[in-house]
Amino acid sequence: MNKHENLVTQQDVAERAKVSRSVVSYVLNNGPRKVSEETRQRVMDAIQELGYRPNKHAQWLKQGSDAVKNTIGIVTGGQSYNILNRPYYNLVLAGLFDSAYQLDQHIRFFSFFEALKDPVFFNKNIHQDEISSLILLLPKMITDTPGHEEILEMMIERIDNIVCLEDSIKGLPAVIFDRAAAAYLAVEHLIKLGHQRIAFFAIDDQRKQGYRQALLEHNLPYDESLIRILSAVEPSQAAYRQTLELLDSGKTPTAIFAANDEAGIAAIAALHDRGLRVPDDVAIASIDDIELASMVRPALTTVNVPKRRMGMYAMQFLISQRGILSPHAASMVLPVDLIVRDSCGANSRHR
Repeated sequence: MNKHENLVTQQDVAERAKVSRSVVSYVLNNGPRKVSEETRQRVMDAIQELGYRPNKHAQWLKQGSDAVKNTIGIVTGGQSYNILNRPYYNLVLAGLFDSAYQLDQHIRFFSFFEALKDPVFFNKNIHQDEISSLILLLPKMITDTPGHEEILEMMIERIDNIVCLEDSIKGLPAVIFDRAAAAYLAVEHLIKLGHQRIAFFAIDDQRKQGYRQALLEHNLPYDESLIRILSAVEPSQAAYRQTLELLDSGKTPTAIFAANDEAGIAAIAALHDRGLRVPDDVAIASIDDIELASMVRPALTTVNVPKRRMGMYAMQFLISQRGILSPHAASMVLPVDLIVRDSCGANSRHR
């Protein structure tokens, strides 16, 4: 669809679907009269083809482009249970919303990508008369989900200014942290403390590269039996189970590196429940530095990721990109740093 199409009316939709205008209204409002599923689908197909969107904000839009210029949408991959319940993403989102307020930006909507499969919702929100810019949080979850590719392409076609958070997709600019460097820092730290059998509770991204690089540079073998892939839906529960599985396998590592703090804290709990001591029996290190990392006992050694700053930089980056149409959009990679606490054993060695 062209970004600058004429306004599509309910009458246009009715003519395309070969129904009355009142039937279109019934479909859009879920009543008051029932519509057969076959008729409803014809109306939805017409809405998709024509790009119809409700015109509830016509008066606001007449104020001109200035109102839209500072209006942003946020779309995230995944689902509510694996985003809104996670302390890491709560802080990223807090950075986005705080920064929007400080920079006088209006967040028009926050939505999970799945909702955009509804053509009415899509056409109402993903439109240059509603927003000037978009932030995509966890975009890799979007591209990894079947059926999302076509919607994503339509989104990119309609909105010129899009910035990704966590990953870069489709050549779009992104604000990310250096995952490989974060993993390398944590694993090298464990190696320098004398650990040679380091299990990895992994997420399938650049963290695996950092883990392998640290082993390689210190002439340690990569042992597939020490790798466990974390569930994106329930990392804590998965890490707890995987810790017990490792212990039951007879291949108890001397250290565990977890891809995030939730998994690291769960591993501490599992080891405690089996009567093992952290760090005396098994050392733990992870990535993120959420608030709970400093409060669990023993306090968790972790790599700090600037979560709030990621959200703030994404908002600033979005504003700086407005009006710049470049096929070679740059990305921003934020640095990380190691926070040494008690779970790795380094502090007890110096007492």
